[in-house]
Amino acid sequence: MEIKPKWIFCLLLCTNIIINLDQGIIPAAIQQIEESLELTSEQLGYLGSQVYAGVTLICLFGGKLFLHFNSKMIVMFSYIGMISSLTLFPLNYGSSWPFYIFRFLTGCSKAPMMIYFPVWVDNFGGESKTIWITILQGVIPLGIFVGYSLSSVISSLWQWQAAFYIQVIMLTACATIFIIFVRNQDFDIKKSTKSKLGSKSINDEQSFLAQTSKKSYWQMMKELYSIKLWLCCTIVISILYFIVTGIQFWMTDYMIHEMHQEKQTVNIVFAIVSITAPVFGCITGGLIAQKLGGYQRTKSLYVCVLYCSLCCLSAAPVPFTVTFWFGALCLWFLLFFGGAIVPPLMGIMLSSVPKHLKAFANSSTTMFQNLFGFLPAPSIYGFLMERYNSQVAVFALMYYSFFGLFVMLLAVYFRRQQNNKKVGFEEVFAQQQDSKSSVLQDEENFNITVRVLQYGDAPLVTSLTPHIEDQILNYDNQEEELNQKEI
Repeated sequence: MEIKPKWIFCLLLCTNIIINLDQGIIPAAIQQIEESLELTSEQLGYLGSQVYAGVTLICLFGGKLFLHFNSKMIVMFSYIGMISSLTLFPLNYGSSWPFYIFRFLTGCSKAPMMIYFPVWVDNFGGESKTIWITILQGVIPLGIFVGYSLSSVISSLWQWQAAFYIQVIMLTACATIFIIFVRNQDFDIKKSTKSKLGSKSINDEQSFLAQTSKKSYWQMMKELYSIKLWLCCTIVISILYFIVTGIQFWMTDYMIHEMHQEKQTVNIVFAIVSITAPVFGCITGGLIAQKLGGYQRTKSLYVCVLYCSLCCLSAAPVPFTVTFWFGALCLWFLLFFGGAIVPPLMGIMLSSVPKHLKAFANSSTTMFQNLFGFLPAPSIYGFLMERYNSQVAVFALMYYSFFGLFVMLLAVYFRRQQNNKKVGFEEVFAQQQDSKSSVLQDEENFNITVRVLQYGDAPLVTSLTPHIEDQILNYDNQEEELNQKEI
C-alpha cells in the first residue's frame, strides 16, 4: 500500500518528538532518579553526557552508512536499539556502569534518525521541504518540553520509571507503523536522488566535492581554523549550548534545594520558561536582524555583542538569589537573549568561510558544539557540585557567559581588521545582491543530502536560519572578486 509523503512526514515528526522525551524526563525527575539508582551528583552528570557522546560518535560516520546500506533497515534498527535501551535503562543493576552504557546506546540509536530525517525531507518533501525541515527541527525542544511535563506529572503520582515506559510504548507504535506501512522505495534516498537529479546536477555536486577531497583533512582543518571570525563565532555558540544544556539538566534540582521551592511549582514554571524563552528569542532575533538590514557588515556583530551583554546581565544574579520568582525571571531573559543571538551568529558563521570549505565548516561546527557544548555540560556541573557545592556549580555555569562576551568582542576586533583591508565594498555588495540565493536552494554549497551524507552534519544550522544566505555578504571572498575584476 502506497503512503503519501505527507503521512510519512507526520510519522517522522511524531518520532522526532518521542525520541527527545527522555531529555526532558530525566531533569524533571532528577531527585527520584538520583535516589532510586543510588547515584552521586557527579555520576548523574556523567549519565547526562552519555547521550551526547553517543550522538557525537555516530555522527562521525553515520551519514556514510546511508550511502552503503538500505535506509529503511538502518532506521528500523535505530528504532529497535532505542526501544531496547530505553526499556533496560530504568532497571536497578546495583552498579552505575549499566546506566551509562544504556544512555550511551540511546544516543547511538537516536543519531541515525537525527541524520536521516532531514535528508528524507530534502529528497521527498518537494515544494514543502523548507517548511517541513523547519518544523522537523522545531519539534525537538517541544519533545523535551513534553517529556519534562510528562515526567513532572508521573513522578508526583507514580515511579519515574513509568515515564520511560510510556515513551517506549509510543516509540514502539511508531516503529510498528514504520516497519509495516512505509515502503522501501518511498524512503530510500538513493533511488530518489537518482530520479530527482539529472546527470549534470550530479556531476556538478561530485566536482564540487572533489575540490574539497583533493585536500587532506588536516589541511582543511588548518585552513578553516585560520579563519578567526568563524572560530570565535563557533566558540560563542558552543558556550551558549553549554549553558543551556546545564540549565536544562540541573536547574530544576537547584531551584528545589537552593531556592526552597516546591517541586510541583518548579516543574511548571521551568517548563514554561524553557519552551517560551528560546523560541520567542530566536524569532525576535531573526526579525530584528531583518529590520536592521540583515546580517551585513559589522552591524550584525554589534547586535550579537548586545545580546551577549544582556545574557551576562541576566545570568549574573542567579547564583546569589534565593528568591525563586526572580531567579526564574533571570533564566527566562537569559534563554531569550541566548535564542536571539542564534540567527545572526549563524549568519556570520556561514558568510565567513569560502565556498569550498562551507560543508566542512558546517560539519566542524556541529562537532565543536557537541564536544564543547552539549556533551560536557552535565558532567562538569555534576563534578563541581560533588567536589564543592551547587552554588559553585551554578556560579561557574552562569559566569561562563562572560567568557562568551569576551570572545564576541574578539570577533568584532577581527571583523574590523578585515573591513579595514577591503575596498570597493558597495560595488561587490550590489553584485552579490543581484545573484543572491537561499541556503536551502543553493545546491552547490548547501545541498542537505550531500552535506549530511558526506560529512555527517545534521542540518540544524540551516533550519534555524532559513533563507539566511540572501542576507549575508561573503566578506572573505570580496577581495578575490575585486582582484578578478581588475584583471
